[in-house]
Amino acid sequence: MKKFFKLFGAMRSIAIIALVVAIGFSMVACDDRGNTIFPLYAVWLSSWGRKITITGSTGVFSGFENNPSALIQDAISKGYYALDGQALRNITSTGNFTWSGQHLGVTYYTSSPNVATGTYWGNCTFSLSADGETLTFTDSSGGSSTWTRTLSD
Repeated sequence: MKKFFKLFGAMRSIAIIALVVAIGFSMVACDDRGNTIFPLYAVWLSSWGRKITITGSTGVFSGFENNPSALIQDAISKGYYALDGQALRNITSTGNFTWSGQHLGVTYYTSSPNVATGTYWGNCTFSLSADGETLTFTDSSGGSSTWTRTLSD
């Protein structure tokens, strides 16, 4: 009976190691030249606390900053921005570490810059760092922000 439990314990350890290896391999890929390509699919955290989860060709809001601007607070209260609501769409690869797509933006009148009046889809690009941990987001107006890969949403 002792041998059975030792064997069972060893098999369990091997299964856990195999699972960890499988997860590790699913997080990176290689191109036809053997260069590592990191997936864009992840939960990304901005420096101000917003989270976006990207899967496939879309991204959804998975967290908002603790102290959003008055405009973002108004957009949230009006339902323009919502948790699990679409934040990014039409994401397509343009190279090993680059993508293009569209981001959801909030419209407002210049006379009332803290009052959300609607939404729009603006063009944007994404550039991933060589280590796959940092994403630079650039919108069509040239504004950019840096996001880091996180393990939780």
